[in-house]
Amino acid sequence: MSANHPIVRQLLITLLALLPWPAAAIQAAAIPPAAAVVAPPAATAPPAATAKVKKPRRVKSAWRAPPTPDESPLGAAPAAAMAPALPAASELAAGEPAETIPVPLPAVASLVPAAAEIARPAPPVATIAKVAPVVKPVARPAANNESILRAADEARGNVSGLGWEVTIESAEHERITDTLMYDIKVRAFNVAGLSLAPPKYRGNKILMLNTNMWFYKPGLSKPVPISLRQKLMGDAAYGDIASTNYADHYAATRLPDDVVNGRECYVFDLRAKAEKVTYDRIIYWVEKQRQLGLKADYYTVSGKKFKSASMDYDNTIKLEGKPHPFLSRITMHGELLDGAVTYLHLRSPRIEPIPDYVFDLNLFMR
Repeated sequence: MSANHPIVRQLLITLLALLPWPAAAIQAAAIPPAAAVVAPPAATAPPAATAKVKKPRRVKSAWRAPPTPDESPLGAAPAAAMAPALPAASELAAGEPAETIPVPLPAVASLVPAAAEIARPAPPVATIAKVAPVVKPVARPAANNESILRAADEARGNVSGLGWEVTIESAEHERITDTLMYDIKVRAFNVAGLSLAPPKYRGNKILMLNTNMWFYKPGLSKPVPISLRQKLMGDAAYGDIASTNYADHYAATRLPDDVVNGRECYVFDLRAKAEKVTYDRIIYWVEKQRQLGLKADYYTVSGKKFKSASMDYDNTIKLEGKPHPFLSRITMHGELLDGAVTYLHLRSPRIEPIPDYVFDLNLFMR
């Protein structure tokens, strides 16, 4: 099909009408050259300011002027119909003087965005991050050495106003060889003991005020000072039947934790602060959960281990209305004498008020 065919010509004209025209050319075609654009009436808007707009120079474009009536294959009618919508070629000629065309500034501003708006980046989109709340664990005060030892001392008689009966049994090769029984009264660090059995020892007394101890038996003119380390029976010393005060009488060093009978324990190296205490050095296992002393190894001042002990807590006492476990038995094994075992059985623990005269040395012999 040739280019002179009417349908081809019609398609070409339609395509020319759809081509993008330069903005300046469209504006020049839309505004008659001889007429000025009149601003809106004052009643509706303020008088528009005028601005000088230079006609652009020839813009190189793919658009070409439509053919003249003589050149147009469609004749004069179609070319004439297009003329009002297209700028004349003479208006785009280079070198023409600028013509002042009054144009309302608001109209220009609406067509051309402000430079600040072009340069300004798009505002960031505000996003709200949902952060999970941080739950801080409840801080529990860490148990120090002194507080642990003090709790363990409490379960071994270091209570204000407490009494119990203790039976000491000495055994060799699983045979009981000797027995003693004492009634013990304790108020804090002070201890008073009265021998109940056997009959030959009945009426014997011991009194401990802090780390000082005295012994008395009927027939003596005055109490006799004794050491807490002095042997009472078997491997039991006099200091073993009294309450313990490890928290105040020993300097504690924490050793690596250990397990005793399936129970996690703190381990302490206790070294005596004074010479009058029962032992120079003790390695002491204290259960973490109940804070009870479960095991102890005893050493001489030269560092030699001479006996060990295990503790059971089958008794119960009430402190401030709450039940607390209390010592029921101590089992001592001598390291120097093979097969020797000493048992201390604590029975009938009771909370009771104890008068001052019980711990008065001047009234001790009565």
